[in-house]
Amino acid sequence: MKARLALKAATEGDHERVDRLFSALDLAEMDDYRLFLAAQASAHLPIEAALDAAGAERIVPDWPERRRAGPLRLDLGDLGLQAPTPVAPPPIEDTASILGAMYVLEGSRLGGNLLKRSLPDIAPCRFLDTTELSRSWRKLLELLDHFLYETAQIESAARTARQVFQCFEVGGHRILDGRLA
Repeated sequence: MKARLALKAATEGDHERVDRLFSALDLAEMDDYRLFLAAQASAHLPIEAALDAAGAERIVPDWPERRRAGPLRLDLGDLGLQAPTPVAPPPIEDTASILGAMYVLEGSRLGGNLLKRSLPDIAPCRFLDTTELSRSWRKLLELLDHFLYETAQIESAARTARQVFQCFEVGGHRILDGRLA
């Protein structure tokens, strides 16, 4: 089985839980958008930092262009928010874990394209920018299939991808629980 299909299958339940959690928000409402960005930041920022520390650029040469921590911090600042307490990222130390984590972060851009459409005109949306999305997504899928061809590699990438989804779920609950009740 191709790595991309294995990752999709392995993370399907995690993806659905995260989508369900964030679907409780109405991003056309600025207060909900603030909650969304804060929850995203709590997981995205430490995971991206872990990818930097792991040397993601050696596996994905255009990693610097894919990074979204800067735009996310700018959007938070425009909304008068500080980055929230970060969720502890999973260990990201090798090619498989780098690609597993990137699979989730880059996949979130696909959803970002749809989310961006529902934002009010005044909402800062650099984090959800999808410039060059289809090209970069296809390139990542090619890298997955190129580097992850052994069962153990695919399982390692899937484990990391699941842990990254769990970081977004934990971060989402930290920010959203009690505020949406």
